[in-house]
Amino acid sequence: MAEDKPQRKTSGRNPQRGQPPGGAGGAAAAVAASDGKIKETAPRESGGVGKNRRLASIRSRISIEELKNVYKRQVTLSQDDSVEPLFDPMAKAQECLKVVRGKTGVVYCSQMTNHHCFWDPQHVEKPERLLCILDRCLELGLLQECEQLECRAAKEEEVLNLHSPAHFGLLQTTSGITDQDKLEDLSSRFDSVYFHPGTCKSALLAAGGTLDLVDAVVSGRLQNGFAIVRPPGHHAMESEFCGFCFINNVALATRHALNTHGLSRILIVDWDVHHGQGTQQAFYSDPRVLYFSIHRYEHGSFWPNLRESNYDYIGQGNGKGFNFNVPLNSTGMANQDFLAILHQVLLPVAYEFNPELVVVSAGFDAAIGCPEFGPELVIVSGGYDSAIGDCKGEMEVTPGLYAHLTSHLMALAHGKVAVVLEGGYYLPSLAESAAMTLSALLGHPCPSLMDPIIQPSESLQEALLSLVYVQRPYWKCFQYQGSFSLEKVRGDSDPKIFTPSLSFMGLTSSRPLRFPTRDYIEPQTPEALQRVDDKFQSLRQREGVRLRLEPRLCLVYDEGMELHHSLTEGEHPERPERIRRVWEMLCRVGVVERCRVLQSRRAQREEVELVHTKEHMEFMYKLESMDEEELQILQESYKSVYLHPKTNDCALLSAGSLLQVVEEVWQGRARAGVGLIRPPGHHAEPDQPHGFCFYNNVAVAARHAIHNLGCQRVLIVDWDVHHGNGIQHAFEEEPRVLYVSLHRYDHGLFFPSSEDANFDRVGRGPGEGFTINIPWNKSGMGDAEYMAAFTQVVLPVAYQFNPQLVLVAAGFDAARGDPLGGCRTSPECYGHMTSLLSGLAEGRAVLALEGGYNLTTISYCMTLCAKALLGDPMPPLEAQLVPNKSAVQTINDVINTHSKYWSALCFQVDLPLQDVLQQGCGGGPQGVDSGVSGSEASLSPSPISIPSPAKSSPDSSPSTTATTSPYVSAPSSPAKPILMECEVKAGDVQECLPDSKETASSVGARPRTQQQKNSPNRTPHRPRQASNQSVGRQRSTPKKHGKISAAMQAAVASQSLVKGPTGVVCVERDKGGSPVETVVNQCLAFDLWQACSVLPSQPAMKAEVFPEKILQHLCSVSVMSGQHQEGTGDVSLQVAGSVARLLQEVLDGKFQNGMALMQAIDGLHCGVAMAVYSVLGIHRKARVVIVDFGNCVELGILEHVFSHEPRVLVLSVRQCQYASQSTSRNKERCSNFLNIDINCNIAENSRDYLTLAHQVLLPVVYEFQPDLVVMTAAFEWNIYPAFLSNMAGLFMPVTSDRLVMAVEIDQQGSKIAGEGIVGALSTLLGSSWHPKMMLESGSLRPELCQTILQVMKAQQGSWKSLRYHALASLVTSSSGKQESLLLNRLHQQIIKPQEDVSSEPKEQQCLKAGQSVCLVYSESMKEHISYADSTHPECPDRISCIFEQLCNFGIVERCHRLKPREATLQELERVHSSRHIKFMSGLQAMKPSELHHLANSFDSIYLHRRTNHCALLAAGSVLTTVDCVMSGSCQHGMAVVRPPGHHAERNNPCGFCFYNSVGVAAQHAITSHHLERVLVLDWDVHHGNGTQHMFESDPRVLYISIHRYDHGRFFPGSADANYNRVGLKKGKGFNINIPWNNGGMGDAEYLAAFLEVVLPVATEFNPQLVLVSAGFDAAVGDPLGGYNVTPECYGHMTKFLTSVGDGRVIVALEGGYNLTSISYCMTLCAKALLGDPLPSLSGNLTPCQNAVDSLTSVVGAHCKFWSSLNLKGKMVESPRKQNSFKSTQRPISSTTSAQAVDELAASLCQVNIGEASPRRTQTEEKKEETSGGELEGACGGSHEDSTTTLILSECLGAQELYAVVPVSWCPHLEEVQPVPDGTLSTSSACEECHDTSENWCCLTCYKVLCGRFVAEHMLMHGVCEEHHLVLSFSDLSTWCYACDSYVHNPALFEAKRAAHLDKFGLEPPECS
Repeated sequence: MAEDKPQRKTSGRNPQRGQPPGGAGGAAAAVAASDGKIKETAPRESGGVGKNRRLASIRSRISIEELKNVYKRQVTLSQDDSVEPLFDPMAKAQECLKVVRGKTGVVYCSQMTNHHCFWDPQHVEKPERLLCILDRCLELGLLQECEQLECRAAKEEEVLNLHSPAHFGLLQTTSGITDQDKLEDLSSRFDSVYFHPGTCKSALLAAGGTLDLVDAVVSGRLQNGFAIVRPPGHHAMESEFCGFCFINNVALATRHALNTHGLSRILIVDWDVHHGQGTQQAFYSDPRVLYFSIHRYEHGSFWPNLRESNYDYIGQGNGKGFNFNVPLNSTGMANQDFLAILHQVLLPVAYEFNPELVVVSAGFDAAIGCPEFGPELVIVSGGYDSAIGDCKGEMEVTPGLYAHLTSHLMALAHGKVAVVLEGGYYLPSLAESAAMTLSALLGHPCPSLMDPIIQPSESLQEALLSLVYVQRPYWKCFQYQGSFSLEKVRGDSDPKIFTPSLSFMGLTSSRPLRFPTRDYIEPQTPEALQRVDDKFQSLRQREGVRLRLEPRLCLVYDEGMELHHSLTEGEHPERPERIRRVWEMLCRVGVVERCRVLQSRRAQREEVELVHTKEHMEFMYKLESMDEEELQILQESYKSVYLHPKTNDCALLSAGSLLQVVEEVWQGRARAGVGLIRPPGHHAEPDQPHGFCFYNNVAVAARHAIHNLGCQRVLIVDWDVHHGNGIQHAFEEEPRVLYVSLHRYDHGLFFPSSEDANFDRVGRGPGEGFTINIPWNKSGMGDAEYMAAFTQVVLPVAYQFNPQLVLVAAGFDAARGDPLGGCRTSPECYGHMTSLLSGLAEGRAVLALEGGYNLTTISYCMTLCAKALLGDPMPPLEAQLVPNKSAVQTINDVINTHSKYWSALCFQVDLPLQDVLQQGCGGGPQGVDSGVSGSEASLSPSPISIPSPAKSSPDSSPSTTATTSPYVSAPSSPAKPILMECEVKAGDVQECLPDSKETASSVGARPRTQQQKNSPNRTPHRPRQASNQSVGRQRSTPKKHGKISAAMQAAVASQSLVKGPTGVVCVERDKGGSPVETVVNQCLAFDLWQACSVLPSQPAMKAEVFPEKILQHLCSVSVMSGQHQEGTGDVSLQVAGSVARLLQEVLDGKFQNGMALMQAIDGLHCGVAMAVYSVLGIHRKARVVIVDFGNCVELGILEHVFSHEPRVLVLSVRQCQYASQSTSRNKERCSNFLNIDINCNIAENSRDYLTLAHQVLLPVVYEFQPDLVVMTAAFEWNIYPAFLSNMAGLFMPVTSDRLVMAVEIDQQGSKIAGEGIVGALSTLLGSSWHPKMMLESGSLRPELCQTILQVMKAQQGSWKSLRYHALASLVTSSSGKQESLLLNRLHQQIIKPQEDVSSEPKEQQCLKAGQSVCLVYSESMKEHISYADSTHPECPDRISCIFEQLCNFGIVERCHRLKPREATLQELERVHSSRHIKFMSGLQAMKPSELHHLANSFDSIYLHRRTNHCALLAAGSVLTTVDCVMSGSCQHGMAVVRPPGHHAERNNPCGFCFYNSVGVAAQHAITSHHLERVLVLDWDVHHGNGTQHMFESDPRVLYISIHRYDHGRFFPGSADANYNRVGLKKGKGFNINIPWNNGGMGDAEYLAAFLEVVLPVATEFNPQLVLVSAGFDAAVGDPLGGYNVTPECYGHMTKFLTSVGDGRVIVALEGGYNLTSISYCMTLCAKALLGDPLPSLSGNLTPCQNAVDSLTSVVGAHCKFWSSLNLKGKMVESPRKQNSFKSTQRPISSTTSAQAVDELAASLCQVNIGEASPRRTQTEEKKEETSGGELEGACGGSHEDSTTTLILSECLGAQELYAVVPVSWCPHLEEVQPVPDGTLSTSSACEECHDTSENWCCLTCYKVLCGRFVAEHMLMHGVCEEHHLVLSFSDLSTWCYACDSYVHNPALFEAKRAAHLDKFGLEPPECS
């Protein structure tokens, strides 16, 4: 069955099951094509993995439409609105089908001419300004086309909405003043103002006319309009007249639209050459208005000389980021400069803002542009004083440019644009510019710009880059400039960097009392005026307004083109219905009746031969005479074509019809044209057909226009998702044709799979630079990416090329829902692109249909393109259109390649990361998502787009720094890999803590997607003050901290954890020659004592340690026992005082650890107890463990002192001769006592105490979680030199190395004790000098085994670590003493000395060398990358982020750096076959497409040309580390290498792995260094199948793997990973698999595995070298592992390994795909190797029962091989069997279904349930603690909780997840129909595309269709048929499209039961 098959080790981005098909959380339809288009839709083998489809690269995506539905439900709708409207991806297109272009309004009044200057008749602001505009528009007939609005005077209350009463009152008083002197005197009080008695009336008329125009546009009565009014207004402030302005017309109209019409997004574009400071001030804090001003500034020296006119004034408060100033700092700015502003800043910002209205302050003395703001209305404050010849502007902008600016703005806000006249003082230029603007508003074509477009001026480049620098913290569209650090500056001369600066040369003095009123404008000289007049007349002749009354659009269609169809495939994607469906829609919506329909014709042979060869023509003509069988055979010779007898006739008709359209347009009989033609053509090569194409229609049309029609420059834009290889090859040497292609490339893997489609193919010879490829390298590209490509590349280059004809190869297979494209472009986006192109070539644009295979989608797409050419308003695109990371990289690659050919592409430079302006700027561009497309990356829950401040200002509201999203919805929350950046700082730890008062945004470590969400971006932070009620209503969620961030806190804090000093103190009674002095001298000889801080011995006062009554009792106990001697009390106080001070210093952090040496004298035993008691009185929260070996602390003392002290745990291990009580009495003692009596002579086997520590002591201590361990050792235990050092090494990690040892020394054993103390002190100091233990052969002593089991049985009621223990369920062997089979085999190896080792006893050997750690790393290993998936989890950043973190922690400088090298052939051949090595060597010569196909032959790998080099380097680097460690140069080693290796088999690669680096290293150690015992520990979450197979017969290598198994369903999905695979032949017993069969395993489970299996066996094996396959994909947050192991747990495991065998440990990186997790995990391992203290493990360290079961199975399988696991005696029954388990959940009837449920649970258990999940009460928690029979699962949840929940993300890639209960009822359940025949086939393929990977079943008609991860056919079915309920064949969940929710209701049980029976062969639990 499909569910039982193991999963592939994929990128981890695709939820395998449970994802809704369309509206539920979906993914883009992503199909990685390979061989050709036809193969993409071929049926796949059931259950197989198609080689032509990379499901691993399908990414989850989320569309803004779906988010809008969720937002409406949660914010806008009331709670009573339970039914959600059906999500329709074509909704916008449908809404606009009947929308046609409205009328253009104009408002003017002759009374406005009454306002003039009495004392200066030649004043530039004169009535003739208005009259010349009206005269020119009348002359051209433009006014006749408009609807004139009656002009009225604004009312007082309207004016007072903006201006103060005093301001309005003063203006009114001027009406009654006729004295010119008084008027001039009053005028002198204001800057650049004159008054006239008619001024007030004129100003009120201008304001009233503007208000009425805006009213008409917003209400929809007019499409757009032009207010030809004066006096101007944009300088007028609230209470001050200024700059010829009295009432701010634009600001007043904008305020009116906000308050009266409830708009929330208005874009004001002010292209007057003077800065409109009045408008800026009016909205400087209002985020509803985006003000964009382009003005002359000249560093403040140009009027109005204000500092606030510079680029760094970006708004304040809530409006920060909504004020754009483009300061022009030099004169002579021309068309290219304003076009650069338009393309680089204005359009990107406007589309991101998405306005509802655009208002233009149209002063024709400056230019305008800002499209990313996306307003609801666009108001243009139009001053024309930037126009050529203007005496005030002194710019060189031609009048025609204003038509282009206006045309581009009309694409925004449904075309709602209001233009308001401002400045402009050169009357001819003013009149022509205004006429051009009105002409554009009327829909007339834009004129060609005659002046050549050259590189923008250097001054403008600096201004725009500076503006981008200050605004990119607030707008995500600014992604195309890189960043650099000033600390690593490359030099000021580097042209690729730019550092913004500020300079102000304006007026700094106070405001004058009087302003000049005469002669303050310097007149132009006659010569200058003549020069300007001559140039203007020349421009007017070439560039003037040309009224074209011909039909706007011609169209061609012929049913004869439908005769071409496939003879073998009825549902071939290129089918005849494609053009028929488009034609039917064009007819239905009335487009055809508005067009001129042309008669089709066939292309003549000579016309086709302009592109194609004669041989190709002859081949095509021969098709007509062939029969069907011959055609079918012939078509196999070509790539992705089918042949038909009518193919040639249809192809000729297709090409000829397009020629007909081109001729009609070129000859002026139509403005634009559409060719509704097929077959397509852009793939057709000159000599052969290709990719559904036969004749290259567009190429033939371009050649025809050049050769036969006289066209000199043709622009071809090809937006088909497949590269137009045929067009490119036809014109790659032709400079008269500019070919621009936007297509999916996927690093050469997407059809047509040619490297000619890459960005570096620019043409040849004279055509070099005229081929521009924009190759997308991943699926899912949408509106954001295409619009970004247009604004950044297509439009700048097209304007510079200045074409005379635009041809569009209009393939719509990049549209959403297309079965072949896998992209998500909307129909409205195609309309916008068409609208933008129609501004070129005087509107001569011809669209020719190419691809597009979703009939519904292409119909909408072509219809909207046709409507765009007809001038109809386009529906706005979604707000916050932000391209994804891959698209940004592609666009930057294109710009970098073509900037040398096109000077317009000159803005790709790096900006500083630092805040060079000291204004909160810097930090680089906002991060964009690496995967999702465009608007899908923008998770804004509000229709208002608010930029957040880069840094919270003091006046900001508290919500300013916290970003929350209201989405808690299944479709809005697809699974997504979490890539976490390495940004955690030690100083941020406190901010991460749960009780921190800081906001969530202060957390340093978080997933990248969450980092974006909380960083300054376009996400709203606070409600807006707007009339729109939905604005203020925003849902908030409580502050939460992600599970992953919390898991990193300890790792972050560990940066400050460095080894502190070790304290020592001596307590001795005899002076001179005492045994203590002898030991101290030995320590001095090894330079150990000098490294310690020596404390003086001091006695304690009796009152300081015990009350008198207790002290007397202790003395009486000593007397009664006969142990009291003279001076005992004094010595006890001496010991207590000395040890207490040592303990105090350690707990205070002054010492890391310490040792107290004391002479063995009766009576001092109570001193240690006194010291602990004393310290606990000071540190009242401290928890202490006392580990007593021997008779050092008398048991009676402990009973009296600590019997009721829960802060102290006493572990007393006593030899039988000192035992005062038996172990059996331990049940009667308190739970904080663990008394162990060993009834044997421990000297017989030195392995006994290690087994005791592993199996009993350490589990209990970890569960207790102490702050300090106090270890006491009687002199009887000091006769084993390795004892103290080994015990210290085992217990130090538990408490971050806080360990104090109190050791007795007697006279007789001082020499032997000295060796042990030297080793222990060395361990405390972090040195590698410690005695090595010699392990005796044979089994553990039966007495010890019995003692351990008795202790476990007696204490399991108190300690979960003993209750849930692998040994608790061992079966007692029936025989007596049994010798370990393995130990007999190893006996000779262990006792045989090595040749290079001294003859001293092993326990006395000390490793003095190798005191450091070596490290190997190379950037060259990053060259191995995936061509097909730039976000593949096994990415190059894995090693670089680790190395960076090691540098941040200062670890690299503490290590010995090794030089990496490649592994040699001889080294590789020890484990790999020659065939495999040869295969790897051949990769370098292969093409990317060949590598892609080849990779599909193997399991879960990708190939690159540099793969072999990187794999050789990885293996060789590990070998270098082995050599360094084995030579003694270093004690330990780390290899930060990739690609990983442990999956690589002898003969083939597997699972991201190519050469088995660790396997090669192990064999190298054995062969080259003659080792006999090598331990390979593999803790990667995936089983190391390759390593196991290489050594499963080799007894020299012990392989231990801890991995996720899931009963064989987890990768690599082999039974070889199970616990019963113990090795083969001689290697039997040397292969230990610890397989986890559930998700959610964490520290508790891994610690249990280490203590109960790994350490006992490793100690018994006694390896000479330990190699760690250190995969960190079991770490918390890893996208593939699903486990929760923390970095500190990896550190603890590494620390344990350093105490095994010879202590040589090498850690080599394997897997791990969360960048933050792996960087911290490897760092903690490094700190462990360096001897640094490690963070203590926290939380519940009791393993789940599933893990206990696995460990029990492992012990059962290996106890016959390893004596350390072979404990005999009466076993304790498993807790699950001891206690009855009660649950409300129905039992699962079979193992198979149980595994299926476990698998689903495993995928959920790794997530952090937020506060939406129910909390357990204290009573429940207490009940769980006291109940011995119930056990938490791996997820930490109770078995009794049977509530069905779904785990959903707050938003895409969010840190925290929520539990959402499916609805139990929805109103659409009545649609559910009975199951046909009572059965369902869950393996059925999609009925549309035949895909079997992820299908859903409609519960109304029972059609089976694919979901969002494939081609979205179920979504489209739901939209078209209105069938709402669907059933997933993956996890049998049910989704309702209309309700936007999962549903669980008995009405669905019949269908679920049928599916469950088919899928599992069993009744489902719900229905049983």
